[in-house]
Parts: sequence; structure tokens; C-alpha cells
Amino acid sequence: MNSPTFKLFIANIKMTFRDKQSLFWSLLFPLLFLLIFGLFRFDSPQKYNVQFLDESKTPVSQQLIDNLMSLNVFFQKDFGTLDAAREQLKKGELAGIIIIPSQFGTINPKEQKEPVPFNVIIDGSNQQAQIIGTILNQFLNDYTLQTTGTPKLFTVATEGVQGHNVKYLDFIMPGILGMAIMFSSIIGIAVGITRYRERKILKRLMATPIKIRSYLISEVGNYLFLALMQITLIIGVGRFLFHVQVYGSYLWLVLITLAGTIIFLNIGFFVAGQAKTVNTAEAMSNAFTTPMMFLSGVFFSPDMLPKLVGKIVDYLPLTSLLKILRGISIDGRAPTEYPLALAILGGWIIVSFILAWKSFRLDRV
Repeated sequence: MNSPTFKLFIANIKMTFRDKQSLFWSLLFPLLFLLIFGLFRFDSPQKYNVQFLDESKTPVSQQLIDNLMSLNVFFQKDFGTLDAAREQLKKGELAGIIIIPSQFGTINPKEQKEPVPFNVIIDGSNQQAQIIGTILNQFLNDYTLQTTGTPKLFTVATEGVQGHNVKYLDFIMPGILGMAIMFSSIIGIAVGITRYRERKILKRLMATPIKIRSYLISEVGNYLFLALMQITLIIGVGRFLFHVQVYGSYLWLVLITLAGTIIFLNIGFFVAGQAKTVNTAEAMSNAFTTPMMFLSGVFFSPDMLPKLVGKIVDYLPLTSLLKILRGISIDGRAPTEYPLALAILGGWIIVSFILAWKSFRLDRV
């Protein structure tokens, strides 16, 4: 028990427990994975954004809509007219439009000679959306059997509207872009600055004619240049190797990504101001980046989250960044079509800068 190896082992344990910040974040970080994956409802059936156009406008038709929504398969959207709904269908905001005929709820089953058609318009580029017609058809058959005892009072006629043929790589490319700049900015700045402070490099710089602020500005410029390289590489590889389509402006894509980079650099400076050691900076950085990576929709939609959690996640910087980037890349939209997401990003730029300014004080370097 008095061997050098054992003594070093005990010494290392003591040093680990003395670094309270590092210990706290190291123990908390694995629990984040359990918490995050516990929030997602992977075992729930997939849900589809649909709009009901009720031409009947009777209590019976409203009851039908309520019963369909109780299946927990649809998210109800309302874009107004049929033409407006079709436009949203082409843009991918809707999976289907269910048109309830005017005869529904007003005809006598005994007098009905032919089945009344329900028209369903779906996104033809989304193969999974075809199940909407199947679900409606099965529901109507069960509904008429239970209420009238008569089968086949209604039929379902499905029409496909061709929107963008969005592949999973088209969806995930903006997510990977946002994730890449988030990790490199937050972890790079937080760990790099903390390491320089541990090695007294920043104190030595203060003894030279070089101003610390000049050094920090150069660091920010370096990471913005790195972000440009990441944008070029990710979009280039996606476009030319995997045929990922970008339907909107490349300039807007770059500018919005750089705006997100500024937010994440500010968060990195905030972490660097709080962390006392490199280990703590790494753990704290992961505690910021990993939840956003999963919750904000890098790999799969935040719609799978509980509603309350989803509303909170909407205000995370990466969520708004990815919403705008996907709007530009997949739908060919301008960022101005996402005023709330732009406002959230603008708010984060201000708030994150204030937090970084207050936390990273030059007299602590």
C-alpha cells in the first residue's frame, strides 16, 4: 500500500476532487444524455402536419375533425384557403390537406346511392405522407359502421402535389453546418483561452506592447475565418459528392451562419470566464453544446419533444439558426420570412455579448 503507484493514485484522486468545477460538470454531463433521450418520444407514432378544409361546417364535421385529432397522428395547421394550403404543401410546411365534402353530416345514409368522396391532397415527394389517405379511409369505414351500420358511405381520393424532393441529406446538411460552427466556436474559444490563462500566456501578453483586446479580436477573426472554411467545405462536399440541393441564396446562408458563429463565440468567452481549469472548460462547453445538438434539431425534428419542452427549445440559438438555414437551403426563402427566429438570434447576440463581457474580465487573466 506504500508503493509509489498507489501513492500517485491517491494523489490523483485528491486532485480530481479538489477541482470542484471539473468534478461537477463531469458527473452532470453523462446525466444530460439520459435526460435528453428521455424527453424524446421515439416510441410514439409519427405525426403529420395537415389542414382540414371543412366544406360541410356542421357539428358532425367538427366532431369528425376532433375524432381524427384524437388519434394523435396529426398536427392541425390552418393556412386559410385551398390555394394557400397548396403553396405550403409545396414548401413542405404541410404533409396533407383533408377536404371534408359539403354532403358530410347532411345526407341520409338510406337515400345515398353512391359513396361521397373525401379529397386528400398530399406532398407527392413525401412517401410517408401517403399514409394520411390510408388512415382517413380506415377511420371513415370504422366511423360509418359504428354510426350507421352501413359500410362504404365515403371514399378517399388522393391527389399528390409535387414539392421539393427533399432527401434526408438535404435536411441534415444545414444541421451539420450549425453543429460544426457551434462546437468549434464554443469549445475552441473556451478551452483555448482557459489554457492560455492557465499557462499565464495572457498575463505575459499584458507585459508586452500588444493589447489583450487586440489579441482577443484577432482570435474572433480567426474563428470567423474558420467558420467560412467550414461553410465552404460542408456545402461543397454535400453539393458535389452527395448532390445536396441548396434552393436559396448562398450569400444569405453564409451571413446567417456567421451571425450564429458570433453567438457561439460569445458563449465560449462566457465559459472561459467561468472555468478555472481546462478540464472544467471542456466539461462546461460540452454541457452547453450537447443538449443543443440533440434538442435543436440537428439530426431529427424537435416536434418529437413534449409541447412545453418544444416551446422552450424554440428559444435556443441553434434552433432559430437551423430554422433559418433550412428555410434558405430547402425552401429557397429569405431570412426575413422568419421574423421571430431572426429576433431570437438578434437577442442572443446582445445577451451573449453582455454575458461574455461581464464574465471575461481582463483583470482575471
